[in-house]
Amino acid sequence: MKKRFNVTGVCFPTEHYMADSSAKYARILAMVEQGDYFTINRPRQYGKTTALFQMEHILKQSKQYLGIRISFEGLGDSAFHDEEHFCQMFSDGLVYKASRGTDKDLINALEKSLPNAISFRSLSRYLTQMVETVGKKIVLMIDEVDKSSNNQLFLSFLGMLRDKYLERRQQATFHSVILTGVHDVKNLKLKLRPGEEQKYNSPWNIAADFEVDMNFQSLEIQPMLEEYAQDRAVAIDAQAVAERLFYWV
Repeated sequence: MKKRFNVTGVCFPTEHYMADSSAKYARILAMVEQGDYFTINRPRQYGKTTALFQMEHILKQSKQYLGIRISFEGLGDSAFHDEEHFCQMFSDGLVYKASRGTDKDLINALEKSLPNAISFRSLSRYLTQMVETVGKKIVLMIDEVDKSSNNQLFLSFLGMLRDKYLERRQQATFHSVILTGVHDVKNLKLKLRPGEEQKYNSPWNIAADFEVDMNFQSLEIQPMLEEYAQDRAVAIDAQAVAERLFYWV
C-alpha cells in the first residue's frame, strides 16, 4: 500500500507522508525528562494526538520510562455521574492500555489494585502503589480533555494529580503528565470546598508553560515532499514547494 497524505486524524509513519517533527518531539521529551506537567493546547488538526502517539513510541524505546496514553474522547455521560464512576472509568482506561502492552508488572499492579479505586483518595493511594510496583518513571498522557474541562469531577481529578505532584517527594506519582486539548486547562477554576462559592484555585497551576512551536516549518516539510516525489517518481523542487507552503500557512 502506498503512503498518502493524511489530514483527518492521527498520522503513522508507515502509512502517511509526515513532516519531520523530530526537533519538536525532542523538546517535548526534554520537558518529560525534567518531570514537567503540562498541556498541549492547539486548534484541531495541529498534530496533538499524533504527538502523543509519537511520544508513546519514543518512551517505549527507553527502559527508564513507561508511557501510558489514554483519551477522554467518546466518554459517555455515565463516566461523570459521580466520583466512583469517574475513578472506575479512569482505572478501566489504564488497565485496558496496559493489557495491550508487554509490561507484565504494570498489568498485575493495575489489575490487583485499581478496580478497588472508588474515590479520588483511594485512586491516589493505588496510583502510588502502582508506580512503586512498576519501578519506572511513568508518563501519563491524556488526549482530548476538552470534553471534561467544564466538569467538576474532572477538575477534582486534576486537583488530585496536583496534590500528588506537590507531595512527590513523600509519595510516588506520575513522573510527568501531558494533557492535550483545544483549550488551555491551566486557568480552570476548582472550588476548594463544598459551599464555598467565592474561593477558587486552579487545579492545574503546577503546569509548565508549553512553548514548543507546533507549526510546520519549511525544513520539516521538505523531507516529506522529497519522499513523496521519490515514491511517485515525479520531479519537484521540494525545497521551493516547502518554502511556499510555509509562507501560505
